[in-house]
Amino acid sequence: MLPVAPAADTRRLVRVESGEFEIVIDTSGSGRRIAVRGDLDLATVESLRPALDDALDAREPTTLELSECTFLDSSALKAIADASRRAGEIGIVFTVARPSPQAARVLEVSGLHEILDIADEYP
Repeated sequence: MLPVAPAADTRRLVRVESGEFEIVIDTSGSGRRIAVRGDLDLATVESLRPALDDALDAREPTTLELSECTFLDSSALKAIADASRRAGEIGIVFTVARPSPQAARVLEVSGLHEILDIADEYP
């Protein structure tokens, strides 16, 4: 699990072969905003899952911000779909916000855009 500090922001930087990957978790508003920077793929998705699980376990509205996400693979799509399904099961809002053009295209081609709540701005 990602360490959660008492501060409003938690930052985690993971170096991967293709560059940098970062997840920023913002708990300063109502709900949680989880922002991803870099490639979200098999090498990095296991860093995202605990952040999503923590937000859903806390039963907080959750926004996954992908404006700086440069790539999504099938493992990332599965993690996002699983989080959306689980949020629906427990009755909380799960939104994907501001996907980058690359992320938006993958969400569209995969068909996930039809089942996800996708916002151009933060909800």
